[in-house]
Amino acid sequence: MQAALSIDLESYWHAELLRARIHRGQADDRVEAATWPLLDLLARRGVRATFFVVGEVIAAHPDLIRAIAAAGHELGCHTYTHRPLWELDEASFEEEILRFQRVLADVAPGVQPRGFRAPTFSLSPDTAWALDVLARHGYAYDSSVFPMKTPLYGISGAPPAPYRPAPDLVNTAPDAPLMEWPMTAWRVGPLTIPVCGGFYLRVLPMPLILHGLKAAAARGPIVVYLHPWELDPGTPRVPLSMQDRFITYHNTGRAMQKRLTTLLDAFDFRPMSDVLFGETRHPSSGQN
Repeated sequence: MQAALSIDLESYWHAELLRARIHRGQADDRVEAATWPLLDLLARRGVRATFFVVGEVIAAHPDLIRAIAAAGHELGCHTYTHRPLWELDEASFEEEILRFQRVLADVAPGVQPRGFRAPTFSLSPDTAWALDVLARHGYAYDSSVFPMKTPLYGISGAPPAPYRPAPDLVNTAPDAPLMEWPMTAWRVGPLTIPVCGGFYLRVLPMPLILHGLKAAAARGPIVVYLHPWELDPGTPRVPLSMQDRFITYHNTGRAMQKRLTTLLDAFDFRPMSDVLFGETRHPSSGQN
């Protein structure tokens, strides 16, 4: 059973429902308070993960990023500012990638990111030009496709396991320059159930999550994602509508910590590149 754990390393204010509501200069980003306990937990369990990091976080917390790399975790790109692709064009996205790579090179020389995840799973057929930009800059895989349609994101009919994507992101293209590793979904007849993490990990019953992940793993590699701020009991509560408050805060803090521990008991997680390309990384070994 091949399973990867991925961490979207960002501040709580980068979340889509919060990013326009918070004056960043007046708030503690709580990145370190949220992430150090997670790193300690992963170290105790001997688990290494892929961290898709926002460039602003690298600039603000260089020692944290160095510690993540030194522990043998994979570092991937989550853009520089966490703006979704639908707010960018090809030129502005390329500048995001270049800014990210410059700050990462300053903080962790020699680390070459191979993977990318778009904020808010904003890769779609309309923004598939992003894959060409990533290929030009040496990326080997993307993990931005959500294989079902939601009100905000997602692509109906996209494969639920790694593939080489055609421009429509639904069909495969053997000559595509990047691998695509979509979020894991459990397909049961006509139903697609997102058992991949984040809000879905917080809201769905844990027995269903575990059963769905094991069923999906029988068909191909699975990936789970989460944000450190979801594990942080101190994540600030921002006034939101009832619906947005539920999406953002339901089962965060200790409840999410318990769910992550259950997953760590159930699966042997590895970084995404290790699963996709058969690599093995070790603490203090750097990154290919």
